[in-house]
Amino acid sequence: MRNSALPVDEGMVLQGIGVSPGIVIGKAVLLDRQRTRFVPHKIAARQVNSEITRFSESIKKSKKELQEIKDRILEKGFTQHSYILDVHLRLMEDRMLRDETIRMIEEDLVNTEWALDVTLDKISAAFDSIEDDYLRERKEDIKYVVERILRNLTGRELRRIEDLEDDIIVVAHDLSPADTIQLNLKRVVGFATDMGGRTSHTAIVARSLEIPAVVGLEDVTAYAGGMETIIIDGTEGVVIVEPSRATIKAYHLKQQHYRYLERELLKYSTLKAETQDGYHLALKANIEILDEIPHVRQYGAEGIGLYRTEYLYLNRRTLPTEEEHFQAYKKLAQEIAPYSATVRTLDLGGDKFVSHIDLAEEMNPAMGLRAIRFCIREKEIFKAQLRGILRASTYGNLTILFPMISGVEELLQAKAILEEAEEELMARGIPFDPEIPLGVMIEIPSAALTADILAREVDFFSIGTNDLIQYSLAIDRVNEHVSYLYEPLHPAILRTIKQVVDIAHDAEIEVGICGEMAADPLYTLIFLGLGLDELSMNAIAIPRVKKVLRCSTRGEGERLLKETLQLSTAKETELFIRGEMAELFPEDFIQCVE
Repeated sequence: MRNSALPVDEGMVLQGIGVSPGIVIGKAVLLDRQRTRFVPHKIAARQVNSEITRFSESIKKSKKELQEIKDRILEKGFTQHSYILDVHLRLMEDRMLRDETIRMIEEDLVNTEWALDVTLDKISAAFDSIEDDYLRERKEDIKYVVERILRNLTGRELRRIEDLEDDIIVVAHDLSPADTIQLNLKRVVGFATDMGGRTSHTAIVARSLEIPAVVGLEDVTAYAGGMETIIIDGTEGVVIVEPSRATIKAYHLKQQHYRYLERELLKYSTLKAETQDGYHLALKANIEILDEIPHVRQYGAEGIGLYRTEYLYLNRRTLPTEEEHFQAYKKLAQEIAPYSATVRTLDLGGDKFVSHIDLAEEMNPAMGLRAIRFCIREKEIFKAQLRGILRASTYGNLTILFPMISGVEELLQAKAILEEAEEELMARGIPFDPEIPLGVMIEIPSAALTADILAREVDFFSIGTNDLIQYSLAIDRVNEHVSYLYEPLHPAILRTIKQVVDIAHDAEIEVGICGEMAADPLYTLIFLGLGLDELSMNAIAIPRVKKVLRCSTRGEGERLLKETLQLSTAKETELFIRGEMAELFPEDFIQCVE
C-alpha cells in the first residue's frame, strides 16, 4: 500500500513521485478537471451537417481560447513554455481526431460528444501500447485538447486558474501542461496530483519553473482541496495533509535548510567539475527542447550530453524536412558554443508518428521496429535527419549518437547510411564536418557484451541506464507489479557498466552515462571509481552532483566501488552506499536503516 495514515494529530501522509524539488506549506485548492459529462444519443440523418458544424465551431472556439492563453503566457515572459500550447493548437488540427469523429457522426449517426469521446478512447489505446515513458505520457496532451473541445460542446465553463489570488497549493486529479504554465506564480506555490510521472510535460515544466511538485499520489484529491493545510516535499515525493503543529514546525526548519543548501549548491555552478585530486568528470545536460538551453547554462553544464530529437517528429501531420532539422541543430550548436552537443538520432517507432507510415501493429513495441531499426528500414527519413545534423556541424561542435544498437552489423548499416548522407551533401556542394564524432548508446545487453567490437567502429559510448536496467533485469519499469525490481544497484548492472567502461578505455574512446542514474548524487562516487568521462543529466541536478565531485577524490571513489562490487544484492549495496555517503556528506544524505 503506497499511502498510509499516521495518527490524527500527525496528519495524512501520502507518498508519490517527487518531480520538482523543494518544500512548501500552504492551503490546498482543488482544481476541478473531471471529465466532462454528456448524454450520448443517436441523431437523425438530417442532423449530421449541424453536428459537424457544431464540432467545427467548438474546435474554432477552443483554438481561440488556447491562443488567448498563449498570448497571456508570452506577456508574462514565459516564452520558453509556450511550445506546449503550440502542441495543443496543432493537435486541434489533427487529421485522425477530426476525420474519425466526423466519420462516426456520419456513419454511426451519433452526437458529436459521443463520437469525439470514442475517438479519444481509440487514440488513448494506441498511446497505451507505447513503451517509452515520455511518449506514452503525450496521451495527456490529446486528452487535454479533447476535454477542452467537449467543454465547449456542452457549454461547461472552465475555471481560470490564473484568477486564483491566495497563496495556494493546487491539488488536482491531473494537471495538464497548459494548466501548469497558466499558474499565477505569485500565488501558486506548489501542486500535487493523483496522476503523472517523472517524464510528463507537467513535470518538465514544473522543474523548469522551479515549483515544488509531487505527482502520482493516486488519491490526494480525496483528502485535500478544500483549503486544508498541506505540506509538499517535492524532494522526497511526500505530501502531508492537515499536519500537526510539530510537523509544520519541523518542515519549516527543513524548508529553511533546503533553501540554504540550494543557495550553497548554486555556488558550484560556475566551478570546475573535478575532484580534489584533479580528476575531471564532465557534467552535461539532457534536453528535449532547445528552450531549455538557458537553464543548462545557469546550472553550469559543460554542454549537451543528450539532445532527444523525438519532439521534432511528434504532433505534426508531416515529417520534419532536412531544412527543419538543419535549423534546429544549427541553433543548438550556436547557443551551446563553445561546448559540444550530442544529437541522438530518432528513437521512435512508426507507431508514434501522427503522420501516416504504413507499418504493421506490434505486440511489443519496446522490442520491435524502433530507433535505429526503424531508421535503417526507413532510410529517407533517417537521411533527412543525418543531412540536417551534418550541415549544422559547421556552426559548432556536434556529435552524432545512434540509439538501441544491438550489434556491429546494425551499426555498420547505420554508418553506411551516414556515408550516403555525406556523399549527397558533397554532391550538392554543401559543407559539413567530415570528422564529426560518432557514438552509440549501450542500452541493450548484446551491445554491452560486444562492446569491444563496437568500440572499433565509433568515437564514444553513451550508456543509457534506463533501458539497460530494464532489458538486463527483464522488467517493465512502468508496470506497477514488477517496478520494485527496477534496481540500478543490482550487481549485474554495476558489473555491466564496469565492463563497458573498461572496454571503452582499453580502446581509447570516451564513455559516459546519460540515464537517470547520472542525476542521482548517491551514485557519483561509484561513477568516479569507474573512471567515467562524462555524466549527462537534467540540468537542475548538476550543482548537487558537482558538490559531491569537488568534495571527493578519485581514490575514495575507487575504494567505494571495490567494496560495492563485493556485495550480493541491490539492497545490500544501497544500504552500504547510503551509509558511506551519509558519513561523507551528512547534510545531503540520509542513511538507510533496515
